[in-house]
Amino acid sequence: MSDGSPIVLTGDRTLMADFGLLLDGMACSSQTSRTPWGMAGRLMAPPVPADGVRARCAPLGLRRVEAALLRDGWTSDEVAVVRPEELPEAVGPATRVIGLSSGDPLGLGMNSTTMRGVFGGESWTQLQFRRLCAQVRGVRPRAPSARTVFGGPGVWQIAGDRDARAEFGIDHVIAGYCEDGVSGWFARIAHGHDLPAVLEGGGASRGIPPLAGAAVMGAVELSRGCGLGCRFCSLRGEPMVHVPAETVLHDVRTNLSAGLGAVSLVSEDLLRYGASLGRLDPEALLDLVARIASMEGVRIIQGDHVNVASVARYSDDQLERLYRLLACGAGPRAMVWVNVGVESASGLLLQSAGCEAKMLPHGPGRWAALCREQVLRLCRAGFFPLVSLVMGLPGEAPGDVEETDHWVAGLQREPLAVFPLFYAPTDRAQRGFAAGDMTPAQWRLFRRCWKLNLRRMPRLYWDNQRRCGVALGRRLLMRALARAQGVWWKCLMAGRKGK
Repeated sequence: MSDGSPIVLTGDRTLMADFGLLLDGMACSSQTSRTPWGMAGRLMAPPVPADGVRARCAPLGLRRVEAALLRDGWTSDEVAVVRPEELPEAVGPATRVIGLSSGDPLGLGMNSTTMRGVFGGESWTQLQFRRLCAQVRGVRPRAPSARTVFGGPGVWQIAGDRDARAEFGIDHVIAGYCEDGVSGWFARIAHGHDLPAVLEGGGASRGIPPLAGAAVMGAVELSRGCGLGCRFCSLRGEPMVHVPAETVLHDVRTNLSAGLGAVSLVSEDLLRYGASLGRLDPEALLDLVARIASMEGVRIIQGDHVNVASVARYSDDQLERLYRLLACGAGPRAMVWVNVGVESASGLLLQSAGCEAKMLPHGPGRWAALCREQVLRLCRAGFFPLVSLVMGLPGEAPGDVEETDHWVAGLQREPLAVFPLFYAPTDRAQRGFAAGDMTPAQWRLFRRCWKLNLRRMPRLYWDNQRRCGVALGRRLLMRALARAQGVWWKCLMAGRKGK
């Protein structure tokens, strides 16, 4: 047995997977135990490749922690980012920190609660996190002085739950962005000093360090935080901070050097990149995306989230230019998607959920019309919008559901998809929304959305896989799996018709 690295970082298999596309990660996180991992997991989420003990690519958050440690004096020999499978080789008597990451460790996120409510079972995310923690317990005897530290997008589910930390063997939780503090904390742990169970991140006042290794899905961070105040979002109080263009370009080159030709631009609002004092700067984004698209080896660029109010502040020409850049020369038929957070057609309901800033400067009275206008503008520019809705927001009345149902019905002929998700509060003391709470009107809206999605999403997935270079055989297998799940989904929805 080797002495092991002083710091070993890993994530659960729903993060440490060789996803070619953002859509792959979204599809994987939507599965429950009703989809057997043994069969579908190997197809949908094969493990990332490894160079010996070390993972060739890893989740963006772990890569950023690794970069901060290397910047602050730790050496590459002292920090190992590994797959869960390599923990027995990577951990040894010299190991002092075992760092873990998960996006949804307890399956409490909106996507997981929705899919469990419809399909039943446990989410893949919680199953794989439990498996990861069992693997860590198995190697802890090799490293008697090590402590387990947890962080990542799902930290809100663990931070305030002492019982969960004990169950999973977690000694410390890092909440928030942590580039400023992580090196010092790990040094104190390595020297045996006591630390609080929950460590507050404190941001990156010394700058966001460029990646030292490739990130899963070719992810590069454009900005972090949001700060618009929506009470159902864990980033509601985090002001948006933009990553310098040269850091973004460095991170793209790092991913390309590992053979990752799919670029995923990570932001809570792609269109706010470069904004200052509330004023958008479309040319800053367009220039950056143009520089990325010109890099040799880039096959596809995926843009993730945009805000309705931000779309309204881009001209038609700017939206069309952005579409052409993201299409990477694939022509006007390329399916370029963006996730648009509509949440509800009822502006008054969103206002009561703390989303006033999300609607500025238009106000709740124009929200439904504004959302329709901007979604249609995205469609005309060439985009394929993925619209998100939140069902069961506190105070939602029958009229709010009817208004949203009418809004969705008016877009049935447009090139888009609509994903309704159950409200899941980030405050564990509050009760979320569940399938048992659904009214007949809410089921009608839910079915309407998924009838549209099952018709439109297969073509989007096929187009993105093809442009990313996914082999034809794997594309056909994924299509077969998607069709089987589509039939299952239709049967489940048919069983809800009387509700």
